Amino acid sequence: MKPLHTLPFAIALAIAAPSVAHADSLGGQRCDNPGASQRANNGKFVCSPEGARSVWRRVETPATIPVIADALRGYSTFTSLLKLSGLDVTLAQTGPYTVFAPRNAAFNALPKTTVAALQRPDNLAALRRILLHHVVAGSLKARALRTMTYQTLDSTTVSVVVKNGVRVDGAQVTVADVLATNGVIHGLSKVLIPTGVTIIP
Repeated sequence: MKPLHTLPFAIALAIAAPSVAHADSLGGQRCDNPGASQRANNGKFVCSPEGARSVWRRVETPATIPVIADALRGYSTFTSLLKLSGLDVTLAQTGPYTVFAPRNAAFNALPKTTVAALQRPDNLAALRRILLHHVVAGSLKARALRTMTYQTLDSTTVSVVVKNGVRVDGAQVTVADVLATNGVIHGLSKVLIPTGVTIIP
C-alpha cells in the first residue's frame, strides 16, 4: 500500500518553561513533525502542514476536531461551513468522530454558484447533510481503515478503498491522521455530495 502522509499527534513538552514572548513568537515558526502539539506558557500549538513546510499554529483548548481543523491551513472553507451549519458544536462533543475534511481546493473545484448557494439559509438542510456525509462515528486512523462501506452521520454510506493509498468514494485521502481530543481528521481531495441532496440554486 502506498504510504500516506500521516500526521501523528504526539505531545511535545518544552524542556524549560518558556516565557510569554516565546509563546507569542512560536506561532508561525517552522516545525518538523506535522500534527504534533506543544504547550508554551499557557498556550497550545499544533504543527500545521502548509504546502512544502509546516509551521506552529496556536489552538484553543480542548483541541477538539473543529479547533484542530481551524488551525490547519487549507481547510478554511470547510471550517467556515461547519460554523455556518452549527455542526462545529456537534463535532466538539465527546464523539469520537472520523472526519474526512475536503481541502479548500476541493471546494474551489465545485461551481462557484454551488458554494455560494450552500451558504444561504434555504440550503441549510442540504449543507448539513453534505457535511455529515463526511463524518463517520468512531476514531479511525488510516491504518484502521479497510476496503468496505462505512455509514456516515447523515445515515448514508461512503465506500472506502485501501489500495495505493486510501480513497473515499473515489476521493483521495491526501493528509491522514490529524488527531484531536475527540477523534481524527483526514484531508480529502474532493467534496462528497450524497445522493438525493437538492441544492436550491
